[in-house]
Amino acid sequence: MILGVNFVEGKVYIVIPSLDPDEKLQKTVEGLREVGFDRFLLVDDGSNKKNRKFFPPEEEGLTLLRLSQNRGKGAALKTAFRHLIHNCDDVAGVITVDGDGQHLPKDVLACKEELLSNEDTVILGCRDFSLPDVPARSRFGNKSTSLVFKLLCGINISDTQTGLRAFPASMLPLLIKIEGSRFEYETNMLLKFGQKGIKWKEVKIDTVYIEENKTSHFHPIKDSIRIYKFVLSYFISSIVSFVTDIAAFYILCRLLSSLLLGFTEAASTALARVISSFVNYSINRKKVFKSEAKAKDTLLKYYALAVPQMLISAGLVTMLSALLSTGAGGSTLIKIVVDTILFFLSYRIQRLWVFSDKKTEKKPKKYAEEKKEKLTAGKIVKRSLLSVGTAIGMVLVTVISACIVICYGPSESLRDMLVISAKQASATKWVPGLFLSKETVDNIMENSQKLNTDSIDSSDYTEVADQDEWEDAIDGMKLIFIREPKYKAYLLLVKDPARVTVGVSSESFKSATEGKRIFDMVAKYNAVAAINGGEFLDAGGVGNGARPMGLTYSGGKMVWSDGLKRTFIGFDKNNRLICRESMTQKEAEALGIRDAVSFQNGNVLITQNGDKIDLHYGDLNTGTAQRTAIGQRADGTVIMLVTDGRCADSIGASRNDVIDIMSKYGAVNAGMLDGGSSAMLYYRDYFNKYTVNTDELDEYQKRGLVNRYKAFTNPRRIPTYFIITGE
Repeated sequence: MILGVNFVEGKVYIVIPSLDPDEKLQKTVEGLREVGFDRFLLVDDGSNKKNRKFFPPEEEGLTLLRLSQNRGKGAALKTAFRHLIHNCDDVAGVITVDGDGQHLPKDVLACKEELLSNEDTVILGCRDFSLPDVPARSRFGNKSTSLVFKLLCGINISDTQTGLRAFPASMLPLLIKIEGSRFEYETNMLLKFGQKGIKWKEVKIDTVYIEENKTSHFHPIKDSIRIYKFVLSYFISSIVSFVTDIAAFYILCRLLSSLLLGFTEAASTALARVISSFVNYSINRKKVFKSEAKAKDTLLKYYALAVPQMLISAGLVTMLSALLSTGAGGSTLIKIVVDTILFFLSYRIQRLWVFSDKKTEKKPKKYAEEKKEKLTAGKIVKRSLLSVGTAIGMVLVTVISACIVICYGPSESLRDMLVISAKQASATKWVPGLFLSKETVDNIMENSQKLNTDSIDSSDYTEVADQDEWEDAIDGMKLIFIREPKYKAYLLLVKDPARVTVGVSSESFKSATEGKRIFDMVAKYNAVAAINGGEFLDAGGVGNGARPMGLTYSGGKMVWSDGLKRTFIGFDKNNRLICRESMTQKEAEALGIRDAVSFQNGNVLITQNGDKIDLHYGDLNTGTAQRTAIGQRADGTVIMLVTDGRCADSIGASRNDVIDIMSKYGAVNAGMLDGGSSAMLYYRDYFNKYTVNTDELDEYQKRGLVNRYKAFTNPRRIPTYFIITGE
């Protein structure tokens, strides 16, 4: 029984993800119907309007799911799998098929027959790449990937990139947990099968390439990097452990030099290797192989591999150097060759043995009871303290080592970027002073504020979309997810600028003791969306900002003015966004300001000056951080932007990155708002409106926060927000 249905009596569903299809998609569905398939689930992965007409209409047995934006083949497949789990009670098996005509109906039928005969096995429809009519890039790509899988992973599959795959329904929960949103998802799928010991079987199918596969959406460079990420991540893990080893050795030598005298280097080498190997183990377990096995089951295996590997390396290098009578240069070359071979061999052993998730046979209950160790309160406390102490020590050593290497290493640009990023966050302003002099830090910050203005004729400025842009708008707004190599960003376009106002946490800031969290603010104003506003006084950096800084307007009234000169960002009564480096109350009244906030000096990003659009770029390094900005197009559309930061997949955006995004979407005026832990974009129920998988959201995002909040506390209380009221 699978998902409550008998495997033989249940239905086999055809899943077809498609982006910008043509008439071949309809022919594919028709051909599959002719050979007996009657359950179809198609996913439109954000296709262009002109291509949507090629999707067959929904009818009995055919369901069409539409994604508002292109999210990739992997995301489209997982969307289909979730739909099957939650909405289809009769599913026994699933077959994924490409909609470009490359999978013949007879081959799909053959995969179905094999699936029904092997209900615990994955069926792969594999092509023959030795045929003469196979495009050269397809032949090379698939054969090279198959070779990598065989040598590194011990997985022997002739067609690693086949889109024709058949699965029993019992595997659907596993399939939606596998990482990857684009073509790398299919690679990760095979890796997970090998890691968990899941059986697969190949079915030979016809090799069909139409017009040399020119309609493929595969990007050779970007998608190849994603596919080979499993090897690259292992390589990066090794580099991190190497840097940790060197840094730890340096610090330990300094610390132990007066204690161990002649044994300093030996002791430092041993301790540094212990530290770096544990770092390498932790990264490999959590990030490279993503093992679900317990640490106690993998740690001993890891060192059972690492210690012999170190001895074998030393022995082979010594032996070969002696046999070949090489000098230092020759020995180094030998070590590079030996360690490279062991590097890849170690990868295979770690994947297949150390971090394997294959279920081992359970011992008889009686045996387990006889061997079960009795845990006392004392043992629990000792082990807990040891684990916590070791973890804290590892973190401190790694962080301090990295900081020393960065501050005094060869890359001043990296040092400057991290110093600026730390100074921009209230919780880490003090960190650079631990490693660098005040003069050096001040000089870095001063250089970061130097601007270089680019002026562009408005006639040559970025063209924005025409009226069709708003055809699929929701709530009179459009939410756009931006993915760049070093940051993630979230852009909200608001068509009517009159809807954008400043919400305040208190009616009287003089007596206020704390601000409001973004969830409380949108509830107060019944707002549909909101972003954090201007600068505020936050004593101790605890996030209880009760009062704004500078000049603040809300609802056409001045609600706060402390006389401080700050960057001024707000709307006048004609709904025009005004961004200036300073503003007095008298000037604001003359301009008819209705809603505005203030932020630190130097944060005007884009201004319109007659027929010129001025882009105020940072001349030097401006650091990366979580950022918030607001801008406006010439047609009045308001642009709200928030970026993620402080995480591996989104380090953060620079000032210049924000300007580039704003100019790309046509902003003629724009200014930076408070960032760091204040950077927040709220949009009510956005995950349902934009088909976002809630399983991947944290607790704040499920309440409406679009970006991922990166702080150790609840979203901070702040006094001002830009809010968007209902239509």
